[in-house]
Amino acid sequence: MSKLIAYFGGSFDPIHQGHLATARELVDVFALAKLVFLPTALSPLKQQSLASLHRVAMLKLAIQDDSVFAIDEQELHRPQPSYTIDTLRCLRTQYGTQQSLALIMGMDSFLSLPKWRDWQQLTDFAHLIVVSRPDYDAQFRTELQAWLNNRRCNDRLLLEYQTHGLVYFVATQPHAVSSTDIRARLALGQNTSATLPPRVAAYIQLHHLYGATATNES
Repeated sequence: MSKLIAYFGGSFDPIHQGHLATARELVDVFALAKLVFLPTALSPLKQQSLASLHRVAMLKLAIQDDSVFAIDEQELHRPQPSYTIDTLRCLRTQYGTQQSLALIMGMDSFLSLPKWRDWQQLTDFAHLIVVSRPDYDAQFRTELQAWLNNRRCNDRLLLEYQTHGLVYFVATQPHAVSSTDIRARLALGQNTSATLPPRVAAYIQLHHLYGATATNES
C-alpha cells in the first residue's frame, strides 16, 4: 500500500453508488492509504445544497463498512464562502511536509479551475487526480494548458514519491447515476433503490429528504 492520502471533494447531495464505486476504484488504482470524503459547504459557484448535517450523516452511513474511507468536515465549519485553496493549506499544515496528498476532482471541475481562487497554487500543497470517462476528450484553454504543461504526470507512482505538485488524469468506469437525477426521481416518488446504498435510502425516507415520502420504494 502506498502512503498517498487522497481527498474526494463534492456536495454528496446525496452520496450514491456511483460515488462509492469511483472511490473504490481509485483506492485500487493508486493503492491509497486512505481516501477521505470532503463534503463541501455552499460552493461559490453553485446554489445552496441540502443541510450539511444530513449530507454528513448519509456519508457516514455509506462508508461505515469501509476502513479505508474517512470523512473530513472542515469545509462545513469554515466561515463562508469556503475555498479549496484554504482547505489544502490547512491539510498541508495538518500533515506536515512529508506526507503525499492528493485532491480528487472531476474533469468538469478541472476545466473550471481558472474560476477558482488562487487556482494556480493548488499544486503547491497537493497533487490533483482528475477523473474522467474513458471516451472524454477534454479541450484545455490556453491558460490552463500552460499551467498544466509543467505539472502533468503519467506515472502514478510519482504521486507517492513526491508530496505534491503533479496533475494525474485517470479514466474510471462510468456510472449512469447522478445526485441531480436521484433528487428528481425522489421528488417524483420514483424508485431509486438501485442507485443508493441501502442505509442512505432508508435515511432519506426517514427524514423525508428531497421530497421523498413513505410511498417511495427507495
